[in-house]
Amino acid sequence: MKFKKFITNPYLLISVSAILSALPLTFSNLFFLSWISFIPFFYVIITHSKDKLKHAFAQGFLFGFIYHLFIYYWFWWFYPLDFAGLGTLASIGVVLLASVGISIAHGVLWCIPFVICFALKKITKNPLFLSFAAIVSTLAIPKVASLGELSFPWVRLSLGQYKATALIQSASLFGIDGVDFIILTVNALLTVFLLTKSKKRIVAIAAAAVIFTTNLCFGVIRLNNTSSERELKIMTVQGSVPQNEKWASNGPAVCFDTYSTLTKENFTEGVGLILWPESAVPKVYTSEKKLKQYKQLSKELDTPILAGILIENGKKNTNSNILIDKDEVKANYAKRHLVPFGEFMPYEKALSKIFPFLTELNIIEDDYISGSDSVIMQINGGKLGNIICFENIYPELCRQSTLDGAEVIIEASNDSWLKDSPAMTQHLAHAVFRSVENGRYLVRSANSGISAVIDSRGNIKSQLDIDYEGTLTDTVCFEDHLTLYTKVGNILFPTLCGCLGILSVIFLIKRIKNKKSAK
Repeated sequence: MKFKKFITNPYLLISVSAILSALPLTFSNLFFLSWISFIPFFYVIITHSKDKLKHAFAQGFLFGFIYHLFIYYWFWWFYPLDFAGLGTLASIGVVLLASVGISIAHGVLWCIPFVICFALKKITKNPLFLSFAAIVSTLAIPKVASLGELSFPWVRLSLGQYKATALIQSASLFGIDGVDFIILTVNALLTVFLLTKSKKRIVAIAAAAVIFTTNLCFGVIRLNNTSSERELKIMTVQGSVPQNEKWASNGPAVCFDTYSTLTKENFTEGVGLILWPESAVPKVYTSEKKLKQYKQLSKELDTPILAGILIENGKKNTNSNILIDKDEVKANYAKRHLVPFGEFMPYEKALSKIFPFLTELNIIEDDYISGSDSVIMQINGGKLGNIICFENIYPELCRQSTLDGAEVIIEASNDSWLKDSPAMTQHLAHAVFRSVENGRYLVRSANSGISAVIDSRGNIKSQLDIDYEGTLTDTVCFEDHLTLYTKVGNILFPTLCGCLGILSVIFLIKRIKNKKSAK
């Protein structure tokens, strides 16, 4: 009895569920765990009806804190923060604040499904209804994490599936929300199967099998249904210049020499576009007229260059992707969603008083300003859309670029701060989902990796490993069809919220009627 009580302890179950759910995001070969790891999570939500509200809060927070702590431990790869001018103690403080602090902040959000289900148990204890409520409220978590200046929706439970491309093609229908929903639904139905003793358990396991199989079959069919006649050969340059060299006084000269040399040495006939990553050269150019070296290189190779360039815009600077064709700047895309603490100071007045050392974290002296337009670039009969680094964790940005006409997505990125941490592959996983969602080839150009060419179905065609110095040349296809997700956007979540509201009203009316009949 003591052993049974121990293994069914809700806090133990929550802890195990959180750890198992976090593992696939670091070790993608464990992707299958996501399809069963939330069973203890649903078990606790369904069975612990006698718990108090404070227990619901505690269980939700415990799950969220452990879950994120096992994912965000990669913040320790930032140590030491000497590139930001911080000493040992300050570096430890910042890393602790990031890994533990963000885990606490995001952990609190996981109270949402537990508290909502606690409230709904007053209406009914129907396991299927409670499971559905938990699924919908869990999908709300990344929405909340996207709000405000501290927006950081990095963690999505589907990310661990990025190599299992047949299982994530449903993202083309309802975005990453759709894949999250399917995974959570399978977990919930398996939980109901374990808890129910009647014939309903057969229905539950059968429904889980049907949903998983249907999702898989749809993925297999979509993976084998591609066609495009227009192509572009792209060369991506990955300089992998060490941080201490990049940010030294002669860093701009060293970086430009590295990237231009790699470009010339590896350039081959037929290349229609050369890509350099985000802020490949750490220099702020006061105007587009100052880009003489880029123009000269483009003219010498008779090929357009799309490079990540920091450029002055009035009194502020923009983090931009600039398309240069010989002597002309063809287009300038300014980053739409800036990185808090890296490119601007969020809630500056409040946070600078509470944590004064945070003001030192900005690599730049002054905050950047964000762009507002997707800026579609014309090249070789095709249209390019742009995102820069951190922007790839926001599905709506890629979707908007695709709606505006982008037929290939270019992502310029600077992941050198992440070193060789698990965050590197997590960032790549986000790019895979953006590709599947919109049915577009996506090319990542990163300072120190992971540069990659991803096809319109999320398959990684080719890539350059972390810290590899070299180039990647591959062919991409221009795609002009629109996926359902691109057309309708994030319609799934509000639809599910509406269904949850209707079901709640139905169960409430039923409860009221039962009370009246009992009298």
